[in-house]
Amino acid sequence: MADALKPPLQSTVRPSDREPSQDDLEKLRAWHEERLQRKLRGEYESQQLHLAELVNDTLDCPLRIASVKVHGATHTSKAFLDWLIRPRLTSSQSDHATNAHPTLHSVLQTTRSISHSLSATDLFRTVSARIERSPEGTPGDVDLNFAVTERGRFFVKTATEIGNCEGSASITARLTNVLGRADTLTFNSSVGTKTKRAFDASFSLPVSPSLTTTAFLSLVGADRELGVQGGSGREERVAIKAGLRHGGDGLENGVHELTAEALWRSIGNLAPEAGLGIRQSAGPALKAALAHRWTIDTLNDHIMPSKGALIRIANELGITKRIVPSPFPGYAASSLWSTSNIGNNGDMGEGSSAFWKVEAEAKRGWALTSGSALSLCARSGLLRVLAGNSDTLHWSDRFQLGGPLSVRGFSADGMGPREGSTSLGGTIYYALGLSLLGNVPTRPTWPIKLHSWVNAGRLQDHGQDVRSTVRTLLTRPSLSAGVGLVYRVDPIRVEANVAFPLVAARGEGLRRGIQVGIGLEML
Repeated sequence: MADALKPPLQSTVRPSDREPSQDDLEKLRAWHEERLQRKLRGEYESQQLHLAELVNDTLDCPLRIASVKVHGATHTSKAFLDWLIRPRLTSSQSDHATNAHPTLHSVLQTTRSISHSLSATDLFRTVSARIERSPEGTPGDVDLNFAVTERGRFFVKTATEIGNCEGSASITARLTNVLGRADTLTFNSSVGTKTKRAFDASFSLPVSPSLTTTAFLSLVGADRELGVQGGSGREERVAIKAGLRHGGDGLENGVHELTAEALWRSIGNLAPEAGLGIRQSAGPALKAALAHRWTIDTLNDHIMPSKGALIRIANELGITKRIVPSPFPGYAASSLWSTSNIGNNGDMGEGSSAFWKVEAEAKRGWALTSGSALSLCARSGLLRVLAGNSDTLHWSDRFQLGGPLSVRGFSADGMGPREGSTSLGGTIYYALGLSLLGNVPTRPTWPIKLHSWVNAGRLQDHGQDVRSTVRTLLTRPSLSAGVGLVYRVDPIRVEANVAFPLVAARGEGLRRGIQVGIGLEML
């Protein structure tokens, strides 16, 4: 039978694991590489399982931490690292007091806790840990060695922003770990068409080893135009702020912020037709305030929220006092208040006042269909005079309402009591906003979203009759609606809307047609 077989003969070898033909070298090479990778992955997974079994079997093995060392933290203070790590070791030792001996399990927990603390400082790009036998300790002693890579300490950014007929350019510089204690020094300066110049210099550092409490000190200043609603004047201000901020990610008990502020401000360059209300606040004035703000935020997205909620409550106790000479002659070199058509003898708005100011905000988001979300936002505020009278309240302390960042369809600060074209502000207000956001059809990944909205609100002064004030506030709202586009440049939100004011009080400034806004938070 062998004589009957003649070449060429067909190969009868069965391919192994979908082995390609020997003639296609590229496919054959790729097949061998894939087999090798599968083998390596299998060996790695096998080693991982073996290591996990080994660790689980030895969790009760007696071990004690002899020392903790951090390598690579060249710009971080050793005293700060000791202050940060010691509570974790103390907590571990207190747990050992209830047990017979520290074990591998407790050592692993302490290692993880220290790693999380080092990462939470935001000073290190990488954090890796090793548990090694202590060369100088007794049997069962181990050293925890952490290898870290520090982040860059310097950061500089420039930016330009255009929106709602206003343009600005800014520069931000940040220096971290100046004192080696996870501290941050930040400076921001900007110039613009309405806010002529502004600066903000701040310093902050953690004051608790848990890193949940931070102390801060800042110096801020601004020179801005008040627009037609503010008597076509300008306001200069310089403030010193100091405070504490406590809270983690804001998901459980929220974030608390307590701030003490000392402020100098001056309103001037008022137009001849400016109202009496803002003229009473013209000239330099001092303010001292103590403020507390509580925020709890579970929104999954601040621009297009589909679940979660935001609650914010702010309280402020303030004292204001009108002064004649300026304590900052260098900063107020323009002497704005002396050209405000108000005499320098301080005969208007003279005296001091004390007030209590509270504001609340709530926001909720719902997912409707794939690619669309509905959000409801509500804001409200109340200002009560505790000493003095309402005439001595500074114009800048009163509430202002209206504009693309609050009630759309109205000009900026264009709602509420007025005197001619000048807004007088108010002492009680509320604003409601219902927004529907959705993807552009066939373009779900675009940062541009379709937007439709309805806004309502009212700003007024409260009277002695609380029932009458509430009735007027709720039964005479100003309404607006519109459609537009939202462009997200996280975390900034840019809106271009076509607004239709529906109901307005007499004299309120309307903004029909296209209205552009840019900001971090909008109604």
